Amino acid sequence: MQLLMRIKYRPTELVVGAAYLLGELYVITEESSNVLVYTGYSPYDLIRMIPVDGMIAVDIVTSYVHVCVYILDNGNGRVSRIEDEDTVTTFIDGLERGNLLSMSVNNEGRLTIVQKNSRVLTYDADGNVLPDLSSPIENIRHAVEVDDGAFVICTEETTVKVTNDGKEICRQDAVGCRYVDVNRNGDLIACNSSGHQIVKLNHENLQVTATLLTLDRDGIESPRHVRCVLENGLMLVSWMHFLDMYSVRETDTGGYLASAEHDVRNQGIREVCELENEALQTAFLIKASETRSFPQPFGIPCTPSISKDRFFHVPQIYCTVLRTLVLHCSTVVAFEICY
Repeated sequence: MQLLMRIKYRPTELVVGAAYLLGELYVITEESSNVLVYTGYSPYDLIRMIPVDGMIAVDIVTSYVHVCVYILDNGNGRVSRIEDEDTVTTFIDGLERGNLLSMSVNNEGRLTIVQKNSRVLTYDADGNVLPDLSSPIENIRHAVEVDDGAFVICTEETTVKVTNDGKEICRQDAVGCRYVDVNRNGDLIACNSSGHQIVKLNHENLQVTATLLTLDRDGIESPRHVRCVLENGLMLVSWMHFLDMYSVRETDTGGYLASAEHDVRNQGIREVCELENEALQTAFLIKASETRSFPQPFGIPCTPSISKDRFFHVPQIYCTVLRTLVLHCSTVVAFEICY
């Protein structure tokens, strides 16, 4: 696997999932009612945000049947559809708010939705309800319909393949997975969250055929969501407050999908600026509390530069900050700040 780009968010901004459609990347995060839209190629810039009132997004998928993106909205109890010109409509309504876990869509546009009580709902490509998937399995986290009409059901402890009437076909007890998707070859790509791995499973017998990503080798920790992009073979992995983009083709590391050196450097600059802003905000609040005054917090505008002489410039506004943390017993006890 070739890592093309790793987007880092704030530590409190956990990435729920991502989807790709027609050259654009759609990302959802916890505690946000916005869908973030990036260019689906280097340098993967954030180009706009799509607000959805009351949304608590728990999953996102691409439907190539309707050429749209579906959002499983736990806040509004529905499946929303994002189409051309960022039009947001309700595709399926009346779902149980606060009880939704995950969603998948097959090649024919049928949706499978998992609720917290392990109930698995199914809908056809037009959004009409179908009979629930019958299964005695508990603690279901995700389910996906495979090409032969069977379903692969995931829990943290096991992965089971069943018929549409719930009869078990086979299982994989060695690898439990939190989420699974199907790649262009029909293989199952699964998040082994507890094992900090992304693995490939044979869709017929669920045997592990390859370990694609690991904590030691690739740095991923507790992956929660994986999306296989059918358009170009990309694999999107969401873990903690990171979103990774991978390709199985070495040629992509030098193509339009890969990030150039200056793009990676600018991403690092943005991360540095975020950390500086966070430290400055904290220092400002500490100083304000000591003086019993509470002026408005402020941030450091950051203008990245890709010149050879310097990486970035921080304008000297409001004050000059001595970015020295005095540590004692692993606890921050003082900041120096002048304003």
